[in-house]
Amino acid sequence: MDQPYVGQPFRAAPDTHAVPTYWPVPGVGTIAMNAFVVHAAEPVLVDTGTAAVGAEFRTALREVVDPADLRWIWLTHEDRDHTGSLRELLDLAPHATVVGTWLSFGRYSPDGPLPMDRIRVLNPGDVLNVGDRNLRALRPPLYDSPGTLGALDDRTGALFSSDCFGAPLPEAAATAATVDDLDPADLLAAQVAWATVDSPWVTVADQDRLAGAVEVVRQQEPSVLLSTHLPPARRAVDASLAAVTAARSADPVSGPTQDELERLLGSFAP
Repeated sequence: MDQPYVGQPFRAAPDTHAVPTYWPVPGVGTIAMNAFVVHAAEPVLVDTGTAAVGAEFRTALREVVDPADLRWIWLTHEDRDHTGSLRELLDLAPHATVVGTWLSFGRYSPDGPLPMDRIRVLNPGDVLNVGDRNLRALRPPLYDSPGTLGALDDRTGALFSSDCFGAPLPEAAATAATVDDLDPADLLAAQVAWATVDSPWVTVADQDRLAGAVEVVRQQEPSVLLSTHLPPARRAVDASLAAVTAARSADPVSGPTQDELERLLGSFAP
């Protein structure tokens, strides 16, 4: 498959379904783009997919929740692979409030500001009660947007980490229900590579402060890491945390040059 496509929703954690999109990148692998539905007393959608396959995403979403039942849309940040169906869901989910940081809302606003009566500003450390549980807002150790806001479900222990802990993987691994069975060395290499590309500042970050940010997550004792760009990690929680600190001393992965792009395009020629 060489085009982005929406996968079958699957159970990612107790009370939680993933609604995945898969984005093949020639020469790199496949990148997962997960949104998540938390089946709380007040149902929550974490992110809204990418507009490139927006209609397919909304069809898949309806397999696990009626959008009209949503009460919250948790925006981990404003990047296009997280906000693809946001506008449509404002109509499909008329009782839903969009939560996120003020900075994310501001950075999204050039596409048209969200209605002020439909947003709620949260910051790291804030708590959102969704009826039968709390979602505790936190800043993941790595991020590519300064507005990034992850969440910890205090009922299930699921940690929604936005882009943090992501990895490009072979398609069979990227579309699996978990990364726990992946070779640990392969997972480490892919997560480190992702970290240096998506959060290039990691290679110049203060080592002690980065380790402290990782320790904050470790102390939450997450039962599963739910990254936008990785299948769920359960047994691989510690390995994923270690990948963040390993990225600090890694050589940055350089992007492709124009010559490399032209060679790649030439390889597709009949």
